Amino acid sequence: MKYQIIKLYQGELLGDEKKLSFFQLCNQCNLSPEIVIDLVDEGILEPEGKYRGEWRFSVNSIHRAQKVRRLQEKFELNLNSAALIIMLLDRIEELEKSQRNIAI
Repeated sequence: MKYQIIKLYQGELLGDEKKLSFFQLCNQCNLSPEIVIDLVDEGILEPEGKYRGEWRFSVNSIHRAQKVRRLQEKFELNLNSAALIIMLLDRIEELEKSQRNIAI
C-alpha cells in the first residue's frame, strides 16, 4: 500500500486595515522585541500609539521588517545602513508613483 504525504498550512490573511500588536509583529516576523524596538527607534517602523503596550503596526510593517532583515543578512549591513537603504527605496517608490501619475 502506498501512502501519500499531505502538507497542511494554516494562516490568516491580513488586510491593510488590520493592525498588529507589538508582540504579534514580533511573532509574525520571528524577531525579538529588542530588534523591533530598534527598528522603531531607527524610523523603519512607525507604530500607532505612544507607549509600547499601545503600539499597533500596519501589515506593511511585516514587509518592512522582513526587508531589513534580508538586507542585513545578504549584505552584512548594520541597522543604520539598512534604515538608510529602506528610506531611499521608499523615496524611489514615491518618485515612480508621481511619475506614473504625471504620465496619465
